[in-house]
Amino acid sequence: MKPTAALHEPLQLTEEVLTLRAWRMPDMVVYQHAPDEWWLTPLDDDLPIIRLNQVGVELLAALDGHVTVAALLERFGNRVCGPDGQSGRWHLERWPQPRYSLCYFGAQPPTTNQHGAKWDLLLQQVREGWSGNQGFEGEKHLSEFHLREITKRESHFDTIETTVSHLFREPSEVLQGLTYGRLLARRMRQLGWWGSRTQQILEVGGGLGYVAREIASELSPAERQGLRYLCLDITKPFLHSQLGLAREAGWNSGGMQANAEWLPLRDASIDLVIDNENLADMTPVQLQRDEVKSNRGHNPLHQEAVDWIRRMRLPLGNDLPAEFIFNLGPIRFLSELWRVLRPGGRAILVEFGIEDGWSAPVKLPGHTEYEVQYTHLRHAARWLGFKDEYYPLPKFLVIRPDTRVLCTGAAYTIQRICAGLGRSFPIRAYTEAELHHTLGDLVPKLLGCHYHEVSDPAWFGLWDFKVLLLEKPGGVSRPAFSETKGFRWYAHGR
Repeated sequence: MKPTAALHEPLQLTEEVLTLRAWRMPDMVVYQHAPDEWWLTPLDDDLPIIRLNQVGVELLAALDGHVTVAALLERFGNRVCGPDGQSGRWHLERWPQPRYSLCYFGAQPPTTNQHGAKWDLLLQQVREGWSGNQGFEGEKHLSEFHLREITKRESHFDTIETTVSHLFREPSEVLQGLTYGRLLARRMRQLGWWGSRTQQILEVGGGLGYVAREIASELSPAERQGLRYLCLDITKPFLHSQLGLAREAGWNSGGMQANAEWLPLRDASIDLVIDNENLADMTPVQLQRDEVKSNRGHNPLHQEAVDWIRRMRLPLGNDLPAEFIFNLGPIRFLSELWRVLRPGGRAILVEFGIEDGWSAPVKLPGHTEYEVQYTHLRHAARWLGFKDEYYPLPKFLVIRPDTRVLCTGAAYTIQRICAGLGRSFPIRAYTEAELHHTLGDLVPKLLGCHYHEVSDPAWFGLWDFKVLLLEKPGGVSRPAFSETKGFRWYAHGR
């Protein structure tokens, strides 16, 4: 269950607040349930759906960035705005609060360019309420969250940490009618990664198991012959789901509950590792500049991080801040990959991250993840001895950037509305045609469904996700090929 955002008292409509202007939150979906009843959903799932009448809808429409709160209060303050009897004043006192986040009161708009995502400044208050802390949350926080606080798998990837692979777990127009897992398998086939020498596959942190299922669907029986698919996850409920789907898909599979920063596997025992959207969940360390300069960490964990930086001769630049976050967990994981991969073994790592600057916290319900600093990670991979290739995820998957998909915020809203109607609505990436196919006669009753180009940062930030391909030297070269209209054009692998 998603942790509840921090409680807020109703906003006091002081003279200062009354002079501010009011904007509706963008991409807001409104559902007309009856001739004189409309539904809105607050951001906090623990709050009930908001029901409005015609006057309430007029109040919502009036939040256009031109009118002041005082003018809205004078026009709607004493009027009944919904079938439950709440007045316009009641809504104006609550809607701008983070638990609702239906509007914003300010002297200036939250942004002049939606791509700047300045609306997140308001939503950040909600996220900090979810976690209970601002900024860095401690070096053991992530492992404890995934090991002890996730007790069931139902709806976790809908409401707590929606991943790219979860959004595309069903066939999608965005991926040429394929699923994320099938397209991933197809790209690996084009790279020459499936062959007689591949026998042991390890998927780390495989979510609910959809990637394993879809890879099996893409591979022919001949390609899967002799393969063993191992699942490793720190979260026990997810591991059960992964093994269930893998076995249903026909994999010869096994699993283990473990932390990927210390793989319980023999040296040189794995041919292929798939790690999809886990690196940001691995151990972060908040280092201080004096620790790096002196090569002396303030505690054993910090000393380990400082030792890695020193051994790798990691170039941190001359503008090292007084305090910064270092991705220790991903570095540990790379070291473990070097140990467990056979010569010629490969790994594909997918996660969001940055190439310049310093890792920043990303607030999610119940926990905080940390951007991956890919310049550091690639340096570590090469220092260990890996050959590497690096792509933005949309480029690697060959996604058409102009394909339009439903705003993810709208998808969450529609899911809550459908729950209120006793209907199911899975969270995933929807084109307009796919949404109409899923909802049918409900679509005309939904107002405000907005679609973004898949490359638009306002949708999901796909271009922030990177693909790092690693190869441990020493194996036999494998042929790679491209495929056009059923014909394969081979080239010698590297």
